[in-house]
Amino acid sequence: MRFHALEKYTKISGRTLYRNDVRFLGYSGTSVSFRFIGKKAVAHILSDTAHFEEFHRAWAAVFINGSITPNQRFCINADEADYILYESETAEEVTITLMKYSEPEYAPLGIKWIETDSASLLAPPEPRKRKIQIIGDSITCGYGVEGSLREPIHRTSTENPCKAYSLLTAQALNAELELIAWNGKGVITEYVGEEDNLPHADWLVPMLYEYTDAGCERDVFHTAKKEWEKWDHSSYQPDLVLINLGTNDASYTRDIPERSRCFKNAYLSFLKRIHDIHPNAKILCVLGTMEQRLCSTVAAAVNTFQEDIPDTKNCAEFLSLPLQKEEDGFGTFWHPTAVTQKKTADLITEKIRKLMDWND
Repeated sequence: MRFHALEKYTKISGRTLYRNDVRFLGYSGTSVSFRFIGKKAVAHILSDTAHFEEFHRAWAAVFINGSITPNQRFCINADEADYILYESETAEEVTITLMKYSEPEYAPLGIKWIETDSASLLAPPEPRKRKIQIIGDSITCGYGVEGSLREPIHRTSTENPCKAYSLLTAQALNAELELIAWNGKGVITEYVGEEDNLPHADWLVPMLYEYTDAGCERDVFHTAKKEWEKWDHSSYQPDLVLINLGTNDASYTRDIPERSRCFKNAYLSFLKRIHDIHPNAKILCVLGTMEQRLCSTVAAAVNTFQEDIPDTKNCAEFLSLPLQKEEDGFGTFWHPTAVTQKKTADLITEKIRKLMDWND
């Protein structure tokens, strides 16, 4: 049976753009899952190899029957090709998840169709009852988590969202996850060098939050911004929203009071926007793994948020994360290793369990 990655056939996890009968997995950790009885499943995948170096190609992973370890992991090395997702000598009932490992800045991954050797499909996997949304940057994506400081460049092959605190936390809480994260981006600026005294403010997380997949719109379809697909926030109502932003903003604010105030005001506005969209969700703000200069500012923004909006009492909190340690190693460009990410996930999971009263 050949089918498109539609919701009637597959479980869609995360924000994905469906256009021209192609399901584009943009954000790290986005996936499609399906069930069938048979021996083989193949996906026809599209990408863009001409505009990306080999070390910035898209990467994907395949999980079988809910395993937390991928059955295979591969690079998308062609503009259009078939990829075998599953193959067995005997027909079995099987659940397959195809997940994007690389993040949206790099080569795209579009699923044109999936084909099984069965005449029909089983019902897609049921979504988990708990829902969380995580908003962040490279740390959240698992950028460089399998790399090292010896690497002179970043390679998408060293990205692994399943080793990032984000997916580890969702897994520990048995929760669905919607992840909106992009490396180097912040609330008022992208990461800037020490010599740069102006913010880079044309591609920021609060803007990305409003669209299904702004990266795909810009880089794949080259559409005008006014035509980008707005995300239907009502389609995914999280119980909890986690925000991990400020690491890249600190490269510009640099403890300069005026800049820190600008960041606080923008962060506060973003908090209010999220609350307007998801009034029943609790909000947990975290910061500190790679950079701690804005921790007190984020804490102050959370306090002001609760003071300004009476119905937010006890619905928003700030968790200061410990700075990564040298003995736990460093990934590409000083990013946290799997050891650090796991420690972060454990702290955040414990905090969320208390905040949400999720004790099981």
